[in-house]
Amino acid sequence: MNPRKFLIPVLLAALATTGCASLGGGSGGDNATSAASGRGGPTVSDSEITAGVKDAFKQDPELATASITVTVEKGVVSLSGNTPNVQAYLRAGSLARNVPGVRPPVNVSNLQYPR
Repeated sequence: MNPRKFLIPVLLAALATTGCASLGGGSGGDNATSAASGRGGPTVSDSEITAGVKDAFKQDPELATASITVTVEKGVVSLSGNTPNVQAYLRAGSLARNVPGVRPPVNVSNLQYPR
């Protein structure tokens, strides 16, 4: 079986589950976001989100050794670097999305995996 025939549906499914970006509204300029994506509740700073994503990666055996850079701006996470395989790539995005305070979408466009 051609691996690309398997990869395309998997990536499409991952993209479909990421949700839509929430744009506009609110006051700009601060580096804190609410845990409920701007809908009230406790605020979480970008540095706290970064630490949460890195901690989540440390709990995963493959991601703990992967070379992934995490950047957060106003609650939006961007991942860059390399993962060992497609499954780890998908797991990285999923783990990042589940960290409190993360606003969609999680940008994985600069995260690579071997082909």
